[in-house]
Amino acid sequence: MNTDAGQVTDGDITIDSNHETAEQIQTAFADDPPPVDAAASEDAPASDTAPVDEPDVAPVKAKRRSDPTEAVKSAVAKQREAERRADAAEARMQAMAEPIRTEPTPGGGDWARFKQIPGVPTVDQFDAYEDYSMAMSAFVADVRHHERDAERAQAYQQHQQEQTQQAQTAQWNGRLQEARAQNPDFDSSLNPDTPMSLPMQHLAMDSPHGIEILQWLSAHPEESQRISTLHPAETYREMGKLEARLEAAPSRASARVVSNAKPPIRPVGTSPHQTDAFAVSDDTSFDEHFRRMNASDRARGRL
Repeated sequence: MNTDAGQVTDGDITIDSNHETAEQIQTAFADDPPPVDAAASEDAPASDTAPVDEPDVAPVKAKRRSDPTEAVKSAVAKQREAERRADAAEARMQAMAEPIRTEPTPGGGDWARFKQIPGVPTVDQFDAYEDYSMAMSAFVADVRHHERDAERAQAYQQHQQEQTQQAQTAQWNGRLQEARAQNPDFDSSLNPDTPMSLPMQHLAMDSPHGIEILQWLSAHPEESQRISTLHPAETYREMGKLEARLEAAPSRASARVVSNAKPPIRPVGTSPHQTDAFAVSDDTSFDEHFRRMNASDRARGRL
């Protein structure tokens, strides 16, 4: 509180008087009555307040003129009452400016959705409102019928996919059990860290040569890594090539028949050095490796 000769400032209220001293004004501030909620008093219904007898105003005004403290108290009370009324009015204005939020009625969003569908009937298309109402009812019934048909079709398709996946999984598990029965070391011969994408897994499980594909990819992790990083369309193409090569190659080496005939007589002399056309190395490409191996098997009569 800042004081001056005949002037006192308390917060945003300044009292300047030519008749009262600063001490009298400070005493009035100290004796200021507690604030009254103006908004609550304004909103309270008149029936809740009992009528009271108003005191005579003339003695009060006379006391204010003779008593400086009462005059200061009255001025401070009027100032703060005006501020409270201004705050309440501002709050009401803000409340009126905000949009009114209403709870959506049940089914209201559904009706709004129907209005946005192309071909919905409009009132201006009919001479009588009863005709419009009947057309709108028929339109809504048709839309709901089509939606129910679409939902049933989607549910049936999902059910078929689940059944197909279950059958594929059961078939794959049967092939794994058969491979384990034929080779007790089947699981230990596979590389558990072989990278395989989801398309590769699905194609291996769906292929009749899925066990051979799994074994080959486990033995060639670098090729498996390369295929797993391809686009799904390219993955299908590469896996199809691998399946075709494995299908063409014999799954088991045919038993060699040992002849009892004497070996042919080799002529004396030297023959020119010939390179092995079927030899492979680390630099041989994937396609060339399979081509040479298949050619070698054909040359030896294995195919």
